[in-house]
Amino acid sequence: MKVNYIGIACMAVLLLTACDESKYELENLVPDEYHKVLYINNSGTQDLTLYNTGELNTYAFSVYKGGSDPSLTASVEIAIHSQEEVDALYGVNYRVIPSDSYSMETRRLDFASDERSKVVTLSLSTDLIGAAMEANPEATYVLPLYLTSEKDSVNADKSELFIRIADVLTPTVGFTNTDIQPLSYTYGFDTQSVEIGFGLDTDNNWEVECQFAVDPEYLSSYNGKHGTAYRLLPEGNYSFEEINLLPAGTTTTDLAVSLSGSGLAPGEYMLPVRLDNVSLFNVSANAVYPLVVRVVGLKLDRAGWSIQANTEERTGEGVGNGVATCLLDGQLSTFWHSQWSGGSLPLPHEIVVDMKKETTLTNISLTERQHDSYRDVKGGEFFVSSDNLNWTAVGTFEAQKVLEEQIFSITPTKGRYFKIKITSSYRESNSSLSEIDAYGID
Repeated sequence: MKVNYIGIACMAVLLLTACDESKYELENLVPDEYHKVLYINNSGTQDLTLYNTGELNTYAFSVYKGGSDPSLTASVEIAIHSQEEVDALYGVNYRVIPSDSYSMETRRLDFASDERSKVVTLSLSTDLIGAAMEANPEATYVLPLYLTSEKDSVNADKSELFIRIADVLTPTVGFTNTDIQPLSYTYGFDTQSVEIGFGLDTDNNWEVECQFAVDPEYLSSYNGKHGTAYRLLPEGNYSFEEINLLPAGTTTTDLAVSLSGSGLAPGEYMLPVRLDNVSLFNVSANAVYPLVVRVVGLKLDRAGWSIQANTEERTGEGVGNGVATCLLDGQLSTFWHSQWSGGSLPLPHEIVVDMKKETTLTNISLTERQHDSYRDVKGGEFFVSSDNLNWTAVGTFEAQKVLEEQIFSITPTKGRYFKIKITSSYRESNSSLSEIDAYGID
């Protein structure tokens, strides 16, 4: 028997308007069919992805007993629409999964007076369902369940659970994140430990053995594809266990990588760690973690340095501001700006720093103007020279619109002067910076 809750709402109005002295008792106000009403808690269409683990997949749902007096006993059957009924009800290419591909502990639920809900566990065979889907790939396979009872009421709006099989997949193991997240360390750094997350893409009931290795070919391919020049991290500067276990009950865990800075020259390195093999299931597409290590030189003392720019704003930004010397004053509140009052110089804009002595430069850093809207410098090139006449290109940069210092690696080069050539701006042809720093080794 199926009922609608509109009737229950009407009965509730009657109850609210009845006075305490009413001669009508509860059972006289509410018809019998509303005293106990059965329904599926998570009813409607539910998309389900199954995982081919060699074991049955399980899906649980709950059937509830409600109504005006849920303390009454009740009984309900879980039925399944036939293929003919599905065709008539939906009119699309739905196919009911094979009858031998699923089972339930029981299809009859008997509620005692003190029971308000029961959990039903459905077991599904991924082998049989997957075979059916492969044989008929144009169809969508479903399991259309509904409640029925000969003597008790069923909520018509929550009586059906239409399980739609979205896919049958083989579980995979892979790294949880494969985005490049550079790690910066100072030249000569002590041993550091890095944790790289990996795991299974479904609940893990097994002990999965995972084998890891370094993949130099990935590095070559990555550099060629992205125009980068990462060097392979030398063998003596890293270590990790080649075999790691993903224990049962654990979906994700970490691969511990030890990094050493001993003898490691400044520059940018990559350690492409590959998940080479697993004892169960498949290796996912996220099979390589590109661990990038940036070794930065020592921050140089700027005392005595001098600076020149081919353009600066001498008046419009206030006394002592807008000029190139602001880039070396150690004050984030001051800034250099390209000329804008009385005319401006188009890009590129150039800044030349004289360090007064020869130094092997390894990194140059830029700090954008500390303003919410005006963070102008976008991209450009770095050069180094020993005589301020002959310049060697040592790298390029692409700056972000952030307030923090941005450190860029260059080809380690010895010289007294370095030049920043700004070729693009976030704000037309305007350039501005708060500070410039350099890093190197003696």
